[in-house]
Parts: sequence; structure tokens; C-alpha cells
Amino acid sequence: MRSKLARAAVAAALCLALAPLSAGQKRKDKIKEKHFEPVARQNVRDYAGRYVGIEDDYVIEVIVGDDGELSITSREGDRAATLSDIRLDGAELTATKTYANGKRAAFSATFADRVLNGERAFGLLVKNLRIELPGMTLTQVFYRRVAE
Repeated sequence: MRSKLARAAVAAALCLALAPLSAGQKRKDKIKEKHFEPVARQNVRDYAGRYVGIEDDYVIEVIVGDDGELSITSREGDRAATLSDIRLDGAELTATKTYANGKRAAFSATFADRVLNGERAFGLLVKNLRIELPGMTLTQVFYRRVAE
């Protein structure tokens, strides 16, 4: 009985896999290479810049003062936050986000190169997020540096 069920399941899977081909649709096989490589810079000023996330209204601004201290602000849609207690350990950045309403949250990110199909982009991989989008929840987002 189990072998009949197994054969039926395999047959159903094959039918589903081949259905687009039999309906005249082209099958596209995409191989997408995507990974992140941490980047630790020797000079903290090399981190300065504007970083943009999933939309133009997801922005992180990194400013380096004359004293070499980092000043960072974040905008997530319509919510703005200032980062405090900023710690940079190699490529790892941690801080506390404080929103306009006083609410606080932990911030954790890695300065990294995103390698996507052989092309590199420098930015911040922000972790421990919870961004709700239709049909999905993002827990980490890459913010690409667009300006210094």
C-alpha cells in the first residue's frame, strides 16, 4: 500500500513540475549566488555615508565626527530613530535605537559586501528586524551604501 502511495505522490509531483512546460510556458532555471562577506575597515571614516534598504524610506545615515565618534540615525518607513551606545568591533556594529516616542530597541548590524551573482555592493546587513510585508516578514535587511 505504501509503495502505491509513494508512486502516486511521485507521479503527482512530476505532473505539477511539468505542467508549465505542457501548457506552452517556458521554464526558467535561475541560479542566484548571494552571500555576505564582513568588511572591517581600518579607518572608521570609511563607514560614513548614506545606506538605503528595501525602499527609499528605509535609510541609515552614518556620520563620523571630528573626534572619530560615530553618529547614526535610522528611518524605517515613517519611524525615525537615533542610535546611542554605539559599539564597533571589527565589522560588527551594535547600538540602542531610540524612537521619537521614547521606545528603545536593540540594533545589530554587520558592515559587509553583498555578493550577488558576482557583483559586489558595500553596505550594512541589519539583523534582528521585524518588517511586515504582504506575504512575508523580514528579519534582516541589507542597506546598500549610496553616498558618503
